[in-house]
Amino acid sequence: MRQINPHAAAEALDERARRILASIVRDHIHGGEPVGSQAIARRADVDCSSATVRAVMSDLEALGYLEKPHTSAGRIPTVRGYRYYVDVLLHLKGPNPAERQLIEKRAQDAASQVDELMAETSRILHHLTRHAGVVVAPRPQAERLRRIEFVRLREGRILAVLVSRSGRVQNRLLSMPALESPPSESELVEAQNYLNQLLEDLTVEEARARLTAELESHRSELSRLRERALSLGVAAVQLDRPALHLEGQASFLEDPALAQDLAKMRALFRTLEEKERLLGVLDRALAAQELTIFIGKESGISEPELSIVAAPYRRAGEIVGALGVIGPTRMDYSRVIPLVEFTARTLGIALDPPDGE
Repeated sequence: MRQINPHAAAEALDERARRILASIVRDHIHGGEPVGSQAIARRADVDCSSATVRAVMSDLEALGYLEKPHTSAGRIPTVRGYRYYVDVLLHLKGPNPAERQLIEKRAQDAASQVDELMAETSRILHHLTRHAGVVVAPRPQAERLRRIEFVRLREGRILAVLVSRSGRVQNRLLSMPALESPPSESELVEAQNYLNQLLEDLTVEEARARLTAELESHRSELSRLRERALSLGVAAVQLDRPALHLEGQASFLEDPALAQDLAKMRALFRTLEEKERLLGVLDRALAAQELTIFIGKESGISEPELSIVAAPYRRAGEIVGALGVIGPTRMDYSRVIPLVEFTARTLGIALDPPDGE
C-alpha cells in the first residue's frame, strides 16, 4: 500500500480544492454516478459558483485526482483521488451503539469454537458493510500450545493432536519410516509428557525452533526415546496455512460499475477463489501491525475498482491474525474503517480465555 504523509499531501491542494474534492468523493460514494459542477456548487460547505467549481474540477483532473468517464459526463474520483481523500480528508464515524452490541454479542456467542468464531466474524462484517467480509484464522505459528497428544493408529501411523491456549485443535497425521518400528503406547505417553514440559506455552513457531535446536545440539547425548520424541515433535509442529473465511462475494453484483462488466466480474470471482493471494494481502496488514487500506491495484490482486480495508487482531496482546472488508473503491470508508477496527478488537477479546483457564 502506498503511504502518504498527510501534512505533505495536504499542502498539494488548497482549502477550496480539498472541499470540492471531498464533496465529489462523498457524492460518488453515495450515488455511484459522475458528479457535475452544479451539484457541488449547491453544497453549503463548498460556497462557490458553478464556474469556479468547474475550474477547480479541471485542475483536479489535470492533477490526476478526477477523471471523466465520457465526454458529456461529470467527474468521478480516480484511485489517486480516493487515496488523497482517505489519507487527508476523511472524517471517521464510529459504529453506533446497536452495531457495537451486535458485533460483541455475536462474537461472544461463537467464542467457544474458534472456527465458528472466524466464520461468524466474516458474516458480521458482510452484514454490517454489505461488502465481502474476510477473516483469516489465527496463524498456527502464533498459537501458544497448551499440550500435544499422540494417538497410535494402524499401519505404523501416529496422529498428533495440538491443542492451543485459544482452544483450537489441530490434527496432524505422522508416518514413521518403514525401517523403524513404531513406538508403543507407553513410549508415546512418555514422549508427549516430555514434549509438553519442553513446549508448554510456546508458539508453534517457537516450539519448532526449540525442538530443532535440541535435536542439533544434544543429538549425541540423547537417548533413543528422547531423540524419537523430539523427532515426533518436529513433525507435529510443521506449519500449515491458516483457514480463510470469506462471506458476501455476491455483494459485488450490487455495484453497477462491476455488474455491467461481465469480464471484470468473472476475473473478480476468480481472484476471490485464489485464497493464497488474499492471504498474501492480509499478511501485509499483519506485517504493518495496524489497519491498512489498499485502494485499487495497491493490493496487487484486484481490478482498480476494488478496495480492501484490513486490520490485524490480537490475542493476549499478540497479533495472531487479520480480517477485513473487500468492496468497490467507492465504499463508504468513513463507516467501513471504524467497523473493521472495532470488529478486530472484539474478535481479540473473544479469543482471550477467561481468567484462570
